[in-house]
Amino acid sequence: MKKISILLIIGFLILSCKDAVEQPDILPDQTVQLTLKNDSLKKEIQLLKSLNDSLIKIGNEEKNYWFIPQYNGYNLTSKGITNPEEFVGNSLRKRTDLIPLEAVLGGTMIYGKIQLLGNKWIIADYSDGHIQGRAIYEYQLNDKTALSFKVLAANDTE
Repeated sequence: MKKISILLIIGFLILSCKDAVEQPDILPDQTVQLTLKNDSLKKEIQLLKSLNDSLIKIGNEEKNYWFIPQYNGYNLTSKGITNPEEFVGNSLRKRTDLIPLEAVLGGTMIYGKIQLLGNKWIIADYSDGHIQGRAIYEYQLNDKTALSFKVLAANDTE
């Protein structure tokens, strides 16, 4: 009796596995159509992702209306500096000693947003996470690679 039960169970398992392996009744034309549609949708998704990334990039770009590189940056570009805004901004970021506020509660003062104003001035905000402020700096190119800065005005907002 046990042998018959075991044979029935094995037979049932073989038949059930056979049904799982069989392909559904989809016609070859439908399979081709679905494959083409799937490929088309994948391409559309890729295109939409690309467009979305482009729109995000455009949306994140901030236009500086106070500085036009072709005119205001001519003094710097004529000396071989290819990106005047980046050059001046990075130079000021190295000069945290020019921030007119002292950091509090163990913080460190750093520059946040920096914008060039014409060919001589910069406005920059700074903060240590607790207090913040803004200042206007005058800058001047001493030689091809060095800028000097002077604090013209500061507005501290603690």
